[in-house]
Formats: sequence, C-alpha cells, structure tokens
Amino acid sequence: MSIRNIWKIAAAAALSAAVLSGCNKGPAGPMPPELGEITVSQERIGVGHQVVLTVEDKVPMSGNLYSIDPVWTINGSEIMDIYTSYEFNAGMGRYTCYYLASNAGLVDVALNVEMRFNDAPVGEDIMHVSVTRQLEVVPCDARTSFWGDSLGITMYREPGLVKFGTGTSTETYIGEGNSSIAGISNYGISSVGLTYTFENGGLAGIEEVFRLSSAKEGYGYVANVFDFALRTLETNFAGGSVVGRSVVISSDRTDIIQVANKYKSGNALTVDEMRVLGEGMVKGLLRVQSSLSSENTSIVFTTEALPDSGSVNVILKYSRK
Repeated sequence: MSIRNIWKIAAAAALSAAVLSGCNKGPAGPMPPELGEITVSQERIGVGHQVVLTVEDKVPMSGNLYSIDPVWTINGSEIMDIYTSYEFNAGMGRYTCYYLASNAGLVDVALNVEMRFNDAPVGEDIMHVSVTRQLEVVPCDARTSFWGDSLGITMYREPGLVKFGTGTSTETYIGEGNSSIAGISNYGISSVGLTYTFENGGLAGIEEVFRLSSAKEGYGYVANVFDFALRTLETNFAGGSVVGRSVVISSDRTDIIQVANKYKSGNALTVDEMRVLGEGMVKGLLRVQSSLSSENTSIVFTTEALPDSGSVNVILKYSRK
C-alpha cells in the first residue's frame, strides 16, 4: 500500500470525526481548507541543498471527509510520496515536501490537494485547493556551501567532519566526501580528503585531495585522470578556456619540456605524450597548476608529487575572494 493511500485511509478516519463535530456550526455543505503560503526551511537555496517545503492550513476544512490526496509538483513534475508527508492536528493540516535542488535557476513549486467528501451534494463531493510559489536556486560558492556559513550549517551538509588541531580565530575540520568534480568517480575516485577552514566562525576555505598511483595502470592513467578533472573545472569556471594554466618545470629533459609547453597551451597530447606528462607529475619533474575563479571564489587546481610511492596528490582548493 502506498503512503498516499495510507493518507487517504488514516486521514479520513481522523478528519471525519474532527470535521463532523463542527458540522452543526459550519455551512450546510463541505468546505475545503484555506491553505497558507509555501514556506522554505532556508532563505538562500544553493545547488545540492535539500530544503523542506511546508504549507499549513489557515482555515480548517468542514464536512464529512472521505479522503485527502496532497500532491506536490516541482516544475510540473510530481514528487514521489516518499518525499512528502501530511499531518492533521487539532483541526489543521500540515503538508511537507523534501526537495533536493540539483540545478541552478527558477523553480516553480505547487501543492495541489484533492478532497472527497461523504454525503455531499452532487458536484460538491470532490474539491480542490492549491498554492504555488516560485523559488530561485543559485550556485554555491564551493561544493554545497556559501562563504561565511556557520560550522553547524556546514556539518549538516558535510557530516563526518572532525576538528583538526587547535586554533583561535581560525579552525580546521577534516573528513572525507564525494569530489565536487563531476564525473571523476568514473575513474575510480570514490572519495576525496576534505579540509574545511573557518575564520572567525565563518567558512573561508575548502580543500579536496585525492591520490593517483601509476603502479597498476601506468603514467598515462595519472595524466588522463588529471586532464579530465582539469578540463571539467575549466569548462565549469572558465567556459573551457585554458588561460589560467601554468606549468613549473624541474627538469632539463627535452621531452618533458616539450610536453609541458604543449599542455600549457591547451593542445591535445598523444598517448605517448600523456605518459610523459604523467611521469613528470609523479616524479616531480613538472607541476601543472590552474588558477580559476567564480563570482565569490578563487580556485586553484594542482599536483603534489610523491615520487617514492609512484603516485601524486591532486589538490583542489576553493577560497573566499
């Protein structure tokens, strides 16, 4: 039995008694409730945020109710029952919807409630009420956070963070989570190390780190994963431009120098050249760095060689402008 059908039965049992008790005082026929406005659990909604949408009855319904069926829609698409709920208390209804904001832009939210009444005149046994609201979802400054977010808000969106070290005006929290680089999990990067920095109680910086090893799949694998991540970031924050790329070369090898300069300019590398690029990263012979930005955020993407282990750390830093 679906949750919606449970509402129809349970709500009818509870509501029928409540509304019947007031029938002698109310109008002759059934009347639907008057809905209040759609309220949101937070003022600013960022991409990746789960928000709670709520509506409460302003005026209760009257009549012998048989069933009630609240339906939430987002941009015209119905929300599944498992993400909504309905409560009835002291004659007033409360409707709730849990919504994950996955894309930036305007969002049209609607609650439509259908009620069926017993012993109602013909044409009055089914009634509808609805309420709508338009919301705006905006890009976050970094990951699912805005700069200046409190520790409590950050911990809610990034559970598992723990305090690292001691500080006065600056505090650091570390943990693990999914990468903010879309699609990187397809390369076997299931989680990244996270470092969140707070200054005077507000979020000021985020760092993501993951490690790439050449032990199993070779230097080409290292370069290919790094290249995918870099191009994804350049697409998101620079429209695909490579103007923020730089390369630090710590070798006099001709092949390293040629590949580094070619990659810096944004030209595609051959399979052999990708292997050279990966070898340079792992051995510390070259380091690629990209400096990007959004409206409120500075982004730095680079590598840290770990030559003794045949691997390299890939580091993504977000900081407040």
